[in-house]
Amino acid sequence: MQFPDRFALAAAAVFALAGCASLPPERVNRATMDLVDARRGLAPAPTAASVAGELAQGSADPASMQALSADDAIRIAFHHNPRIQLAYARLGIGLADLEEARRLSNPTFGFSRQTPSHGPGTLITRSLSVEFAELLLLPARTRYAAADLERLQHTVAAELLELASDVETAWFQSVAAAQVAAMRQAVARSAQTSADLAQRYFDAGNINRLQLERERAASTQARIDALSADVDAMRTRSALAGLLGLNSDANWATLEQLPAPTAVRFDQDALDALARAQRLDLAAAQKAQAMREDAVDVARRWRWLGAVDFGYESEQELDGNSNRGPSMALSLPIFNQGQGAILRSQSALAGARAELDALTRSVRHEARLGLDRLRVAYDIVARYRTDLLPQREAIVARSQEHVNFMLMGVFELIAAKQDEFDAYQHYLEAVRDYWIARAALKRAVGGRLPDDSADPDAQAPVGIEAILPSAPAVTDPHQHHHSGDAP
Repeated sequence: MQFPDRFALAAAAVFALAGCASLPPERVNRATMDLVDARRGLAPAPTAASVAGELAQGSADPASMQALSADDAIRIAFHHNPRIQLAYARLGIGLADLEEARRLSNPTFGFSRQTPSHGPGTLITRSLSVEFAELLLLPARTRYAAADLERLQHTVAAELLELASDVETAWFQSVAAAQVAAMRQAVARSAQTSADLAQRYFDAGNINRLQLERERAASTQARIDALSADVDAMRTRSALAGLLGLNSDANWATLEQLPAPTAVRFDQDALDALARAQRLDLAAAQKAQAMREDAVDVARRWRWLGAVDFGYESEQELDGNSNRGPSMALSLPIFNQGQGAILRSQSALAGARAELDALTRSVRHEARLGLDRLRVAYDIVARYRTDLLPQREAIVARSQEHVNFMLMGVFELIAAKQDEFDAYQHYLEAVRDYWIARAALKRAVGGRLPDDSADPDAQAPVGIEAILPSAPAVTDPHQHHHSGDAP
């Protein structure tokens, strides 16, 4: 076998090696979502994509739509939030970088045709060359790009978990705001009933102008509070709709009640271990450090390697004779022995180690702070439920008795009722804050919590009917002393 044939065969083998099968983008995207599903326990609902499309287009049937739980909202966001498409685009760029890294540069073909100024003949030169140094570095370059794609998958998956946490928080805020708005509407209706009754007693001469104005002012304040609660409900719904990738006026609704808080049954050690195992950004930082270590090793090993070109050249002389044979060109490591590449890779490794150390400390701090916040939030809810709400209800009951025995005025009773209603609202907000703190702790540990085996949406709900079974009108016994003319 002549050299040209052997060179052509070797070149063909190199090109075949560089042209290995591509990794499909769908496989990369699915592997990334698997990382998310393993930590959130959210197997995508089969109809989530179609439901999201119908909601976005406004074509969903309200009668057939079920109220969205927090997990439902996360599933829809995973199908429809623009951040998902952005994440997939970043994965596509990372996959493209891997495809480029695992392939050699195209061979260089040269051709020249020279005609002498005097005399016959033509000088023709043909050459074909490939970069041999690239072939030597191909395994290391491919390994680095594959590790970088894996790091990117963990980074993107961590961002998707951030999106899930944002959606979960917005869902709790929206449900709580809707509950507060409904409670304030009930209070406003009760206050309006009291004001109407006071107007009738005033017209009958049973109460004075001061008592009437107090009832009317209380009714006006209740309407203002209800309007403010309605605005807050619309704001939180709009924020949730933005995360879901939907319109706030589309035909969708959340569950109407927050689940009841559960006691904290895990300790700090369990959370620290969980965070180390689940935090995808921590895993990405660890992979980045491993990549930098590999880069330092490659830079040291190949520090003397410069550009090396192997080729084949054919030259046809003016007299018709041909000269052909192999060619080689290499750079001599006289002035540059890779010092800059080694220093650059070492500095990048030091930076990666510092980032990993900082992130490890931050994860531990976030987990500790999140657990403390969750415990305090649960204690606040318990204080409201077992202490403050019964106390406020008792104050109202005793105040009504004092008014009945003419020991205090109606104004003090109205103030006591307002304090009771404020306590109801603050209790609902405390329940909301508990679930938001729990969502933040999930974010801190990078996934589900140790006691997340029970579905929170299946727990006993906290509804306004339980804490506000009725909103009786404030009555004044003085009204009944001359109530013969009053209806």
